[in-house]
Amino acid sequence: MTRLNKRRWVTMSSLTFSSVFCISHVQATEISIDPPNKDVEVIEVNGRRNQANTEITENTQKLFNVPSLANDPLSAVFSLPGIVYADGDDGGEPAIRGSSPDDNAFYIDNMPANYIFHLFGDSIFNKNVISDFSLYPAAFGTEFGNATGGIIDVKLRDPRNQDLETTLEASMLKTGFMVEGGITDDQAFYFSYRRSLVHLFVTEGEEDDGETISKQPISDDYQGKYQWLIGKDQKLTFSATGASDEGALTISAQAEETMLNPDAIGEDSLNNRFDQQTLSWQYFADDVSRFEITFGHMTESQKQTFGQGQFIDLSTRRLNLRSKYTYDWRENQQLILGLNIQHSDSDYSYDQIPYFCTDHDADCEEKRGERVQDTDKLTRLDTALYIDNMWKISDDLDLSLGLRAERDDYTDQTFVHPRASLTWYPFDGFAITGKYGTYSRFPDIDKALKKLGNPNLKSPKASHYNLAFSYDINDLWNTQIDFYYKDLDDMALSLDDNHPNAALRYSNDLSGSAKGVEWVINRALYNGWYGWASVSWSNSDRTNDVTNVTTEYYLDTPILANIVAHYQINDAWDVGLKLSVRSGAKYTPITGLRDNPNHPGFFLPNYGALNSSTLPTYYRLDLSANYKTTLFGLDSEINFAVINATNNDNVSGYSYSPRGDDSPTNFTIEKDTGMEMFPSIGLTVKF
Repeated sequence: MTRLNKRRWVTMSSLTFSSVFCISHVQATEISIDPPNKDVEVIEVNGRRNQANTEITENTQKLFNVPSLANDPLSAVFSLPGIVYADGDDGGEPAIRGSSPDDNAFYIDNMPANYIFHLFGDSIFNKNVISDFSLYPAAFGTEFGNATGGIIDVKLRDPRNQDLETTLEASMLKTGFMVEGGITDDQAFYFSYRRSLVHLFVTEGEEDDGETISKQPISDDYQGKYQWLIGKDQKLTFSATGASDEGALTISAQAEETMLNPDAIGEDSLNNRFDQQTLSWQYFADDVSRFEITFGHMTESQKQTFGQGQFIDLSTRRLNLRSKYTYDWRENQQLILGLNIQHSDSDYSYDQIPYFCTDHDADCEEKRGERVQDTDKLTRLDTALYIDNMWKISDDLDLSLGLRAERDDYTDQTFVHPRASLTWYPFDGFAITGKYGTYSRFPDIDKALKKLGNPNLKSPKASHYNLAFSYDINDLWNTQIDFYYKDLDDMALSLDDNHPNAALRYSNDLSGSAKGVEWVINRALYNGWYGWASVSWSNSDRTNDVTNVTTEYYLDTPILANIVAHYQINDAWDVGLKLSVRSGAKYTPITGLRDNPNHPGFFLPNYGALNSSTLPTYYRLDLSANYKTTLFGLDSEINFAVINATNNDNVSGYSYSPRGDDSPTNFTIEKDTGMEMFPSIGLTVKF
């Protein structure tokens, strides 16, 4: 149902986003000194299984040091191999190893989430509350579902039981605060709130080329967590997370877009929001078993208006129950059992001119429908059971075998997905890992609704294969090579008018593949610096199973290289850089103009062969510097960053630019470019 033109909004204030790795369970030791009499001092050591995980992992901290705008904690994901921006480099979600961004799934503290990036591409998280950020680009485990691409898993850290502390942050683009502290000896909390400052750079009523700002763009987000450590073996945690984006433009007849599509005249507004609350209970029964159960409640709303009275209004309420039992049933084997139940109700209404196309269509204007209205409700119940057995067969061999059974009552489908991982250590410092798994996800909602799509559309499926070789060169350097292949099936294909089932609009007759090899070399921290470099080759395509025509996917990016380095100059200063170079993505060239059948006197572009051309090579250098100091006796840090320091003109596409005197043989094509050089400064103060 989404019709939003993100690029127009992003042009008003360019931002960036995204990140990576994993969390381990640590059992801590509590030491207390209790003198029973004046003569003897006894030191009593008590183990505590429900230790709060209050710190960021080392690998995630390294990723957070990658240069980014406003110290966004998740931007480092684009410094990893196989990850590219799906919508230029000034907004959009990540495309992972040749899959569509819609194929990914997001998790926050074990709960599925649809919303972890703001409209302009920055993440919804304060970096001070994140413990770990993990990216699983392929062949992920049984605990994750509803994804055929990759998984982005965010773990928020537990609150620290400390004296009350307040952190204030401000940059050119965002400001916020965080409060954290202990309540009792075994209870603690934190709360963080941030709000964008983009609206300070634009003024309501400001007009530019026929577009007038009628509501300043504003985004905000919050995270809060309360935790009670009950005795020595239980942990009760309540979390709340939310975010919103809003803004509006008035599009006049003088705007360039309306010269291409007069239907765009009117107010283009958005108001998107989500709020999620979770309650989690963890029980560490003994040294060999652990149990966790989590209840989640989420509300999400998406409201958009555009053109002459067109609108989309979608409200969703979701309840989740997720439980996980871990049992070390042998000295060298661990059994994991899990249950996921999700119930969702979505109320929707719309009045719009639909375009029945996918991201694998060259020209959506050819698939324009008649204006349509509807009001209805969609209810879904998704259930999943999974089991995983992790077995250390010997000192040289680790094996994980699992099954995930899923049931979706909307599509009336049941899947049983096998997943396996085998690691062999032929000699010290060297490992070979093979992974395999099958996956499915719910079809795109706008293509599965009646009137807008095919209610009988089935779930897209995928099979993942991954083979990795890793080697510790010495104590400082290690390297890894990954080979991967994804087989994609039952994706949505938009049907041509001459198709026998054209009235259904979509079918599951699109398949595809993604394959590649990635090489990474990493240097650990020593003598003040660490870093990594990566190079990857990939190929991604899609096949129309009706015509048997195979075409490269628009996000196909054959060569991708990254260099990241961070240097601690002294106790006060540290600096970093990120250099990204990649071959251009595919695009469909404009070859001419044709009369607009819906608006006489206007033109539409004609297109050549789908994804037959390649954009210029992409190049971007980001720099950062951080200075630790004190202000008025308070611990402070000043952050500097320059995004696209060389001001490279990175082309993300080409579009027809109407001029008013165009003809089929006389017209203008303009390039769409990403973020220009953008310097920023930020300040953090703790008291």
